[in-house]
Order: sequence, then structure tokens, then C-alpha cells
Amino acid sequence: MRETVNILGVKIDNITVDEAGEITKNLIENSHKTCELIVAPNVEFIMRAQKDKEFFDILNSAQLATPDSIGIEIAAKRQKKPLKQRIPGQMYFRKVLEVGEKEGWTFYLLGGKGDTVKRTIQNVKKIYPNLKIVGSHEGFFEEDSEEEVIEQINQLQPNVLFVALGAPAQEKWIAKHKQKLKVDVAAGQGGTFDYEAGNIKRAPRCIQKMGIEWLWRLILQPTRIRRMAVLPAFLLRIIFTRDTTKGKWSN
Repeated sequence: MRETVNILGVKIDNITVDEAGEITKNLIENSHKTCELIVAPNVEFIMRAQKDKEFFDILNSAQLATPDSIGIEIAAKRQKKPLKQRIPGQMYFRKVLEVGEKEGWTFYLLGGKGDTVKRTIQNVKKIYPNLKIVGSHEGFFEEDSEEEVIEQINQLQPNVLFVALGAPAQEKWIAKHKQKLKVDVAAGQGGTFDYEAGNIKRAPRCIQKMGIEWLWRLILQPTRIRRMAVLPAFLLRIIFTRDTTKGKWSN
């Protein structure tokens, strides 16, 4: 049994990035194209899930939930269950590519705007030259094109489907089509493609270690200010709530 932390009703695996890679490998080896869901809850996810029962249920149905923010780390410490490691989305993405290159996995990348996904592929192939990326599609497609995208994915039947449509859209998209998708695992990736394509500059290592990449991204993208308003609300709730495992939809 994996150790987990429960933050406002959302269960998150307390694992290292190496363990996340190994769990992903086990899921792929035992999936048989059943589209196992992988999520990366952060503070925005947790707070959104308090208002959105569908999203809450999707997060808790995932086969793997990696801890993706300093806020999750603070909440875990508050429960006296310190995280083994904080795993930003891009860190998990790179780990799965690393393992996948060795194992010969096939990948499909869905998401990003314009040529973002193509530049993402070009850049990661420089790091992992033997990577088998069998297909991709940008993320801004019309609803009437959805079936064509799914059909293309199913023709290729990749081991790993990375979906970068932004949360909660990407998780809801995977959940909606889970029964149709002929992939082993599907993981929401948020802004990872933007980082990999070079659209957004990654924070300096010292800022990453401090866990304030959210501030760096806010400086680069001031329009995110409204989204970042959930951070102080989350921290106040974690500090002043006696039982931080209980959320709105908890039993």
C-alpha cells in the first residue's frame, strides 16, 4: 500500500519522483489499454475541488496523484506527514520520458496552442533522442473535431497520453473519454508543454528549491493574479482548520 496524504478530502500519493516513475511503469505493464488516470494536485486543484464535485471525484479516482506545489507540502507538514518530495508537473513529465525511452514506450502529446506541441517534441527529442513519440495534436480544437482526435489516438494506441489543456479541462477530458481511449495511462500536464517549448522560462534553481515558482510565474504572467488568489485562502484554511483532511465533499 502506498502512503498518502489527504488534503481537504483529496488523496495524494506521498512518493518520490523515482517512485512515481516506477508506479507509472507498473500501471503500463498491467493496464492493457484501460486508460489509467494520473493527476498532479496542487493548491488550485484542491480549492477548485471544494466547489466542483465532478472534479473532486475525478481526482480521487486517479491511479496516481503526485504532489505538485509548496502548498501541498505545507499542508502535509501540518498533518505531521511530511512529503518525501514535491513533484512539479515538468519533473514528472521528464521522469516518464526518461523511463519510457529505456522501456521503449510510445507517447502521444495532446495540448498547447499553435506550434507549442511541435516545439515541445523537438526539444525533448534533443534530451531523449530515442524517444518514441508517435503522434501529437494541438489543444485548441473544435468540439466537432474531438472524435477525429480520439480516433487518431486510438489508431496509434500509445502507452502514454499526455494531455495539456489546463485544469480542470484536461482531467475532465480524460475522464469523459476514458472508456474510449485505447491508451495505457493518461496524465494531465497543465503548463508543461509551455515550459518545454520555451514559451515560459523556468524559474532559477534557487527559486525552485524555495518552492515559490508560483511567484516567478506570476511575475512572468501577471494575468494569473486572480488564479493565485486561492493561495492565501488555502493557507488560512490549512492553518485555522482543526481537521485538514476534511473537505466539502468528504464523507
